[in-house]
Amino acid sequence: MRHAAATSAIFAAVTLSSWACTTSSAPANENSNSAIPAKRAASPAAAKAGVIAGFAFVDSAATSHGSRSKVPPGTKIYPPGSKITGTTGCPTTRYQTDGLLVVVIDYNGRPTAGSIQVTRHPASGGQFENAPYYLDLDSGRIMQMLGPIFENGTYDVKFTYDFSLGSGETTSASIVLARSCVAPR
Repeated sequence: MRHAAATSAIFAAVTLSSWACTTSSAPANENSNSAIPAKRAASPAAAKAGVIAGFAFVDSAATSHGSRSKVPPGTKIYPPGSKITGTTGCPTTRYQTDGLLVVVIDYNGRPTAGSIQVTRHPASGGQFENAPYYLDLDSGRIMQMLGPIFENGTYDVKFTYDFSLGSGETTSASIVLARSCVAPR
């Protein structure tokens, strides 16, 4: 009987202490009555851990690491909304292994999953959605190839990440290609 009473007392103490740890109140903030966690309750600018820094043109050696690819030093990054004209970013090799369009992402958060969705609006007409590219995100600057894109038109990119509280955080950007590329030989 004594053993059962001691076991019950220990069980109650452990249960109450674990209950106290899980129900302790969070630090007070201006949104203390909100059901939104503190991470989401911050201002919209502060809450964004991931942003599309811009677009760049690189060669296949730079994109060969997939979602772990880093932007090569000295690469020119065009801000979202840029219109690229002339021969900027045009492929110069027979197999078009350079002039590959990539999106540059700055992410500052814990490791998480993400995706990039591209919608193409070719200059010749139409609207086409590519299958999403799935990413493993770590803090830092990364790039993701947007596919073999050489055709003029507008390209809308939607970056979604951090699905921990539902549908994820989303940001988007676009780039316009209006180039006069010569077919490489």
